[in-house]
Amino acid sequence: MKKLLLITLAMFAAFMANAEEVKVTWNGQSDWTGVADQAATISYTYNGIAITVDKAEGSTKPTVNANSNDLRAYAKNTIRITSEIGNMTSISFELSAQGLKRLPELTATNGEFTYDVENANVTWTGDIADLTITVGEKATLGSDGASKSGQFDFLSFTVTTGAAPAIAIPIFSINGGTFYEPVEVEITCSTEGASIYYTLDGTTPDESKTLYQETITISETATLKAIAVKEGETSGVNEATYTIKTVPEVADITAFLATNTTEAAKTDIYRITCPVTVIYQYDRYLYITDGTKSLQVYGSLNNTYTNGDVLEGICGSVGYYNGTYQMTPVVTSFGDATPGTAVQPATVTIEDITNDMVSDYIRITKVTVEQDKTFSDATGTIDAYKRFDVELPAVGADTYTVEGFVSNYKGTLQIFPTKITNTTALNATQAVAGRVYATNGYIKTNGNNETVSVYNVTGKLVATGMAGRDIKVNGKGIYIVKVGNKATKVVVR
Repeated sequence: MKKLLLITLAMFAAFMANAEEVKVTWNGQSDWTGVADQAATISYTYNGIAITVDKAEGSTKPTVNANSNDLRAYAKNTIRITSEIGNMTSISFELSAQGLKRLPELTATNGEFTYDVENANVTWTGDIADLTITVGEKATLGSDGASKSGQFDFLSFTVTTGAAPAIAIPIFSINGGTFYEPVEVEITCSTEGASIYYTLDGTTPDESKTLYQETITISETATLKAIAVKEGETSGVNEATYTIKTVPEVADITAFLATNTTEAAKTDIYRITCPVTVIYQYDRYLYITDGTKSLQVYGSLNNTYTNGDVLEGICGSVGYYNGTYQMTPVVTSFGDATPGTAVQPATVTIEDITNDMVSDYIRITKVTVEQDKTFSDATGTIDAYKRFDVELPAVGADTYTVEGFVSNYKGTLQIFPTKITNTTALNATQAVAGRVYATNGYIKTNGNNETVSVYNVTGKLVATGMAGRDIKVNGKGIYIVKVGNKATKVVVR
């Protein structure tokens, strides 16, 4: 018994002698690739340990916080950690203050987690060189509770590995997961001159199996396993399962929205087979149309689009927010667009706007603001909400042309303006010719302290003043000058 104990202790001591511990830290955002560009995928490598954080199926891109310097991975983001210095046996994460508030449950492709909230620590244990972690949706373990979205936020992490192998374990360019289209996987090995062998049926590869020579296309569910071999020595095995789901198809946006018949159906993914045209994009909001019906897409995308861009084969599930149905996108299905014809807003009256027009692109003319955040025309009123970077006009007598998108918030119709043009000066019917002229870059008016407003030809207010006083304008051109309730054109040369 004593001999067995001594042998066990000797083996443990040998393991500890060969084990390596790496604490992965960073100095700031600039250490990470992709953070400055607000990319959907960010990455960092430190002493043989690589970490890649991807937005994946989440709605928020990962980042490194500029103030607290913690890595912030949001709900449904994935965190992939790979080791070139041996299999990882444990990873200890140092939680930040925000991480303690929003800590969710985590899932991993291998091993298990323990949570020590009191000491601001989460530890993973297992035995693998390539690990992917998925962040839970709700802050079930954090002080903010399950009513808040989950975030896995940490300041550093420490990786413990076994003895460094003579031949490095192969690494896959894309780790396993669920995909809605074929996946192309590259396999690399950091051991120079090593040959890579792989299988796709879950069996353990050896030198009799397929020699890796080019990117592997996985078009149906498979388990990929790979080893590296050099001069008779063999690496450990890396493995990942790729679940390829068949996506049901729907003909158009109307058919897509019709899939919302049950709560469960709202999580199912569908592909819209007809081409759709982009109308507008701002931050996480994208508006598209199939020519008959329009749709709001909500979620961070990897590409930027402009009005008229055409997309094909987009996928997503039906989302719902306080009265508005929308698409929660599968990001990878929103690829490169082809140029098309720009979409113009439909001119309507406020009385015309109905729930069937939610997400439609519209234009309303002769709009006034008689109440804060409320637009009026001769037919009725509608709430206005500053969803995009467009300032709402103040209460007053001026008239406007408003372009934007119809929304429904808790049963109340509203508009998200994308463009507001002041048309007061252009609509004035009485002229004040003879009382207004321009010289040396100034507009001069005759009058008794009446209010003077100067607009450019698009209707934008560019200067104000009082009648009888010189008003400076920047640049030559045609201006509309309103004195009191009368207006005229003036050319500044």
